[in-house]
Amino acid sequence: MERTFLFIVRSFQQSSIYTKLIGIVLALLLVPYGASRLASPWRQLKCRELPASIVARSQPDVAATSPSSLRIGCYNIAHGRGLAESNHDGGDSAVRTERLKQIAQYLDSQDLDVIVLNEVDFGSSWSYGVNQAEVLAQEAGFPYWTEQRNLDFRLLAWTWRFGNAILSKRPIQDAGVINLPGYAAWETVLAGKKRAHWADVRFGDTSVRIAAVHLSHRAEEVRVASAEELIQQADAANRPFLVLGDMNSTPVDYPGHTADAAGRNAMDLLRTKFQTCPSLQPDAEEFYTYRTDRPNRMIDWILLPSSFRFDEYHVHTVEYSDHRLVSARVTWFADP
Repeated sequence: MERTFLFIVRSFQQSSIYTKLIGIVLALLLVPYGASRLASPWRQLKCRELPASIVARSQPDVAATSPSSLRIGCYNIAHGRGLAESNHDGGDSAVRTERLKQIAQYLDSQDLDVIVLNEVDFGSSWSYGVNQAEVLAQEAGFPYWTEQRNLDFRLLAWTWRFGNAILSKRPIQDAGVINLPGYAAWETVLAGKKRAHWADVRFGDTSVRIAAVHLSHRAEEVRVASAEELIQQADAANRPFLVLGDMNSTPVDYPGHTADAAGRNAMDLLRTKFQTCPSLQPDAEEFYTYRTDRPNRMIDWILLPSSFRFDEYHVHTVEYSDHRLVSARVTWFADP
């Protein structure tokens, strides 16, 4: 080892100035990048909670809610960029901070038990290093939350670090990553991929499993394979399994649908296992979730097991993201 190190040092000393400069530039690029990718598996999923004093203050309101009636939602917050189409747009730090506060205030006003968030930054550079899940949990009154990273890498001083989050007013007992299919092994190794995760959320003397999902935006065949994995996860769970999030898919009889080479569709497959709101119709524009400013399709969904029913279902028209918030009041009326 010592001889190898000395050889590298001597070779560097004897190299030309251009070679040295290239070596320095490569080191500046590759060392932070390599360190971030090596650490990535240990940062994929975190369960967090606010200090006990803050949690205690939130419990009386939570305890007043019937364990069988839940208010849940999903929201792709688009990295806090608002209606901008690029993550590098959306305003400076002050503008983005104010937008996060507005999102938090709106979530707080909806009195949700659990909210699934997609495209959440955990310190990405374009969001000025802010952990958006932590800010929203604190500001909106969710004492418990999870952070699951899809992409996680760094080049020089620039960081890409984002994924899904589950914010809860009820204790989170356990959580785990759902390893969805990717496009290629090399892509997953170099940058990451869209994954999902679940959290067991305590309600009364029992718990339900909430899955936070953001399916691929690039290919229906990957979404179909991901839907198959979600169904397997639901079959293996020993408790009710609810799926919420941005599916990037809409059923074949809905506007904007796509299919894989075999004619399969991810949402059609998921609806063989899960319920969607029975009032949703292909031409019901008030339920379209994307884009917020010119809605033309429904890709954000709340999927329930057979032991649940929808009591209320809302698609919110607030313009804090290019996706619309979806929320529902649901009742758990029987064992799965």
